[in-house]
Amino acid sequence: MTYAVVLAGGWGERLWPMSTRSRPKQLLRLAGDKALVVQALDRVAPLVSVERTLVLTGAGLRESVLKELPTVPPNRVIGEPVGRNTAPAIALAAKLLVSEDPDAIMVVLPADHVIGDAEAFRGAIATAVKAAEAERALVTLGIRPARAETEYGYIKAGERTATDGVLRVERFTEKPDIETAESFLADGGYFWNSGMFIWRADRYLEEVDRHLPELAGALAGFSLGVDDDGFADALERFYADAPSISVDYGIMEKAEEVLVVPTGFHWDDVGAWSALGRVWPIDERGNAVRGDVVHLDSSGCVLSCEQGIVAVVGLTDVVVVRTGEATLVCPRERSRDVRRIVEELKDRGILKDV
Repeated sequence: MTYAVVLAGGWGERLWPMSTRSRPKQLLRLAGDKALVVQALDRVAPLVSVERTLVLTGAGLRESVLKELPTVPPNRVIGEPVGRNTAPAIALAAKLLVSEDPDAIMVVLPADHVIGDAEAFRGAIATAVKAAEAERALVTLGIRPARAETEYGYIKAGERTATDGVLRVERFTEKPDIETAESFLADGGYFWNSGMFIWRADRYLEEVDRHLPELAGALAGFSLGVDDDGFADALERFYADAPSISVDYGIMEKAEEVLVVPTGFHWDDVGAWSALGRVWPIDERGNAVRGDVVHLDSSGCVLSCEQGIVAVVGLTDVVVVRTGEATLVCPRERSRDVRRIVEELKDRGILKDV
């Protein structure tokens, strides 16, 4: 049977000041009138019921996530006591699912992405599930690149497999420089790494045993289900012992039998303010605007106001964001450096909620 595992941890610090630890990206309504985490579950709902869904989030966010997802049983939303990146979170989910269903196939989905065509997305997931079952492989979705992007990982696709629409993965390349990204785009055989994964839960645990022995050791003593007494204490011990490592570095780049389903639907991880220019409606001068904003002789800007008024004059390719507590101004091309200013503000003790 197929299960969904939605990763709703982290807080998207590059989208500060709108995204904070108490109100992170996945809880924001950045594209449409629903929070991104709600959209993630809505997209997969025709394939997987909420009873067969696990949501992993930070312990401090669990109540907020439950409020956004009232149809999800509370015992299916797990609060991680500390962040340990994606490999341990997925390993925990795999362990829990195997205890429920030894033949479980897990569909691992980030909670904070924007996807334009839900039907095409579900078609790609269904194809990946077939491949995971038939070939007992690790499967990922690859997004056909729309531009030479240096902030995404890339997948080099190889020969076809026995499952229609599925290719073998030759290699992964993490965040190339612009020249390399342009060559990948021109080649046509490369895809963006979407961070969406499909595999048998027991198959993933085999890879953890093989490539991440420290994580396997932390997981070995975990034998409780979500409804068992002592689950919270076992969760604390697991996260205390687990290493912090991403599934890409820890598993995908090392595993031998990895497949990719090439897809062409619109996808964006909304990783920085510049991305909102690809998500929000654009006016006649190329500005992406939300809230009470007045702009004059400005073009190519991302302008957002949650409180009060933002007024700009004569700006080009600039980000201006105002929330109730802070204002951010930066060139659009530097929007991924917002993380640096967040670190500086934390070091100065100015930001308490990050």
